[in-house]
Amino acid sequence: MADHNSTDPKKVLSAANKILLIDWPNPGVPRKLLNTGFTVFCYSPGLYSVAELVTEYPSELNQKNIFPGNKDEGYLIFRPLEGPPDSVNIVNVYRPEDEHPDIITKHVLPLHAKVLWLQSATSEKTRSLAEENGLVFIEGYDIAEVALSI
Repeated sequence: MADHNSTDPKKVLSAANKILLIDWPNPGVPRKLLNTGFTVFCYSPGLYSVAELVTEYPSELNQKNIFPGNKDEGYLIFRPLEGPPDSVNIVNVYRPEDEHPDIITKHVLPLHAKVLWLQSATSEKTRSLAEENGLVFIEGYDIAEVALSI
């Protein structure tokens, strides 16, 4: 059973190195996580990808997977993966509450994540599901902003 008393977002994030983002409010979230040293995976329906920061425009990628940054920031890119990553520490979710049960079943548990993090949202229903599955649950915090503070 997870220790639900140690849900200090900074401590939880400090103990992690691999994060799966299931949607995000803006490209600043994966960019900030990469800049602070995390390995970042993303999921969009039917496809996992790994995020990277590169200086040169990657012409071999689909344009929808390339996000230019401000001057001197380079490009945020998402390279498709053949399948899911082996494991992640945290699954960060920016999706509606009605999708959370499937996300836990299809991503959090199979990827051996110990933390379910709702991106800047709260949900009592999802908190209960997380606890039932022995997960540490973080809600109401922007993961990128917390990453910048550790």
